[in-house]
Amino acid sequence: MQNATIRSKRESPRSDPGSTHVPDLFDGLRDVFHQLRRSGPGDHSDKAAVALLAHLKSLGPVRASDLAERACLAPSTVSRHLKELEDAGYLLRSPDPDDKRATVVEVSLAGNKLVAKTIAQRIEVLEKAVRSWSAADVTALTKLTRRLAAELEQL
Repeated sequence: MQNATIRSKRESPRSDPGSTHVPDLFDGLRDVFHQLRRSGPGDHSDKAAVALLAHLKSLGPVRASDLAERACLAPSTVSRHLKELEDAGYLLRSPDPDDKRATVVEVSLAGNKLVAKTIAQRIEVLEKAVRSWSAADVTALTKLTRRLAAELEQL
């Protein structure tokens, strides 16, 4: 996208006075997510693997099948990414303490560093994006996004 402004597929506000504008909110959140992912280094596959690694970090040691379920991804996709991440030294496999026949995966020290670096890069991009915003606007957006996340978690 050549200009910095992302245009929603819905170019104008909804004409229905009873509309909740939730589809527009969805488009805006999607656009923010894509711009943040686009801003980091690496190709699409790398970014997807790092996103999965960050998700794994938040979960702690877990079976690959449970990670796939929690990340809403196909087990084959998760398996492929985990193999790449393991080969690169970003995750560790160990016997499942509850079932020695199974294994659990967890983020390695190198993986933790990669996730931290990726988050720092995205924070830097966000800082640049909101540089001209008032502190009150940043605070309001933060409060509302946290509120939305909490509401979504309750569903």
